[in-house]
Amino acid sequence: MPKDPPWFIGSWLDVVEQPEIVDEALDREDRYAGVALLALVLNHEDPAVVLPRVKRAMTSRDPQTRANALQSLGHHGRLHGSIDAEAIGRLRRALHDRTALGGFEIRGYAATAAGDVGMFVERHALPRWFRRRFAGPRRSARV
Repeated sequence: MPKDPPWFIGSWLDVVEQPEIVDEALDREDRYAGVALLALVLNHEDPAVVLPRVKRAMTSRDPQTRANALQSLGHHGRLHGSIDAEAIGRLRRALHDRTALGGFEIRGYAATAAGDVGMFVERHALPRWFRRRFAGPRRSARV
């Protein structure tokens, strides 16, 4: 009887209960590590659990994992409205990454993530270079 593949449809949400599954997938350079990361980002409520794994995946040797990490970073910004300086630094490096992936470059994924971060993270929490290039809407002082 054939064994289940390493990732099957029911296992994606296992990462919510066991985030270390993402760590293990990144350790073994699993080709679906980025997808597991996306499942974690979209379904786990604690940014302290999610963001360290996103940052780690942003430095993966696998371009697909890096692209998924950038997508995850954009989702994290949208869902939690926060990001840290280390993630911004990694995002800045990714904005110059010309590695090709399916007809696109990693820097395109980075630009999309930066747009999401600029849109949903408070401007004062972002460095000046970032605000100049990826400015989201200005928040009105009136509520």
